[in-house]
Amino acid sequence: MKRIILLTVLFTFCISIAYAGDVHVRGYYRKDGTYVQPYVRSSPNSEKWDNYGPSQDSYQFSNPRSRDYDSDGIPNYMDRDDDGDGYSDDYDSSQYGE
Repeated sequence: MKRIILLTVLFTFCISIAYAGDVHVRGYYRKDGTYVQPYVRSSPNSEKWDNYGPSQDSYQFSNPRSRDYDSDGIPNYMDRDDDGDGYSDDYDSSQYGE
């Protein structure tokens, strides 16, 4: 029984470390009056390539680590070229075709 409790605590600790960089943004109104729904984003840093990127459906909205903009099987936060155009996201002026 002690072994099961110890494994459960260890598993929970590892999961909490893995998601420690997530930032939960509350819903807010822009200056023009449009409402932005609450969302989860990666922790800000000096890199562009390790961000989650935009969600394309409701599943990705609630599971940001599953976002894969170019559908290459590599999630955006691990993919240095999210849109598959051959340019590193850190140097890509239109990272998501915007």
